[in-house]
Amino acid sequence: MRRATALLMLGGAVLSVATAAVAAGGAVGGALGGGGGRSELKWTAVELSMVPRSDQVSPPWKVRLQADGAGTYSEGGSADAKSVPVTVSAATLEKLKLGEHAAKSGKCETRAKNVAKTGEKTIRYEAADKTAECTFNYSDDAGLMGAANTFQAIADTIQRGERLQHDLRYDRLGLDAEMESLVAAQKEGSAIEIGNIATILQTLVSDDHVIDRVRRRAARLLQDTGSPVPAGYDPSDR
Repeated sequence: MRRATALLMLGGAVLSVATAAVAAGGAVGGALGGGGGRSELKWTAVELSMVPRSDQVSPPWKVRLQADGAGTYSEGGSADAKSVPVTVSAATLEKLKLGEHAAKSGKCETRAKNVAKTGEKTIRYEAADKTAECTFNYSDDAGLMGAANTFQAIADTIQRGERLQHDLRYDRLGLDAEMESLVAAQKEGSAIEIGNIATILQTLVSDDHVIDRVRRRAARLLQDTGSPVPAGYDPSDR
């Protein structure tokens, strides 16, 4: 009986040690990023700046985002460059993380020859005690190109919002084509996070002097992004 009791007590001790070892292993795995995969920076900010080709009309721009998805879009290279606030979803932030490995390695530019120049891009990941940054025109790294394309889709949305504001003030006949182009860009994914231009879309919906096709498209974009549609206008009635 004493022998059996001793074995039971020993078995319990072994089980406790094993359980503690598993727990410790899990804690270590979590601290390292888990699963033995690539370690990742616990980054606090990520940004991409773009210098277009000299023959392109669009100005230099930068999108900078914090880890919570809040950030800014700015244009121009001077200290007084205009800046507007932007917010992106968790899903978009996940796409932006995909360029981290290439940035950390510093191997961003493609080795291929005669690749078309699409503009100089600099991506930068910032953590509490380190940064990872690289500059490229085109990359063979799919994750890095995916992150760059996502940044460009955010910037494209802001730029389209600015053109809508311009057309509303100076060229109302141009609103129809600009809105049609925005809707097409959203569908193909080259313009994302449409909620960042909700204000101009709401202004268009509220303006009785804007043609109804433009107002209807603006209202539907607002609905798609979960932004409020001005009271008294229901695009489903048209």
